Amino acid sequence: MKKVLSAVALFAVVLFAGCGGQQQKTSADYLTKQTKGWVLTAATSDPAYVMKSGERITDIYNDGYLKDFERDYILIFQENGSLIVKPGKHVAPSAQEGYTAETNIGTWKITTDLVYGEILTCQIPFFYDTEEEVCRIVSINDKEMNLNCTIDDEDPAAKAIYTFRMKFEPAK
Repeated sequence: MKKVLSAVALFAVVLFAGCGGQQQKTSADYLTKQTKGWVLTAATSDPAYVMKSGERITDIYNDGYLKDFERDYILIFQENGSLIVKPGKHVAPSAQEGYTAETNIGTWKITTDLVYGEILTCQIPFFYDTEEEVCRIVSINDKEMNLNCTIDDEDPAAKAIYTFRMKFEPAK
């Protein structure tokens, strides 16, 4: 009888010890815990994005859509809901062309959609508009964040609805 009670007691201790473990991180935790911020490392467009020159590109990260300084932008998602953009090692030549200093570009929030899952709403810095983009969080962890953002481009040259697939990694 003593062995049975000891076994039950041991099982209870293991069970309760397991329950008191770490809580699951949320997407907001991953966004805000990268205190150095997030940097874009890859981006594609579907369908191929139409440039002002008429050229169609799929790899918007490497094929002329983004300038070096735009690929270096560091996004800092603050716990208070503010979104900061900082220039990286390449800085825009002027404030008219891009961000030359740390700038609060608006707010961010995460909501849940029954069909699409978690949705991140925020300003995407290389669009240079005041409109917040709605992006589906495909995946997020300590090492990367993958977003799909649907963009309705009103530019007459590019007029279409595009899905930009963007990968971000922690800034170093």
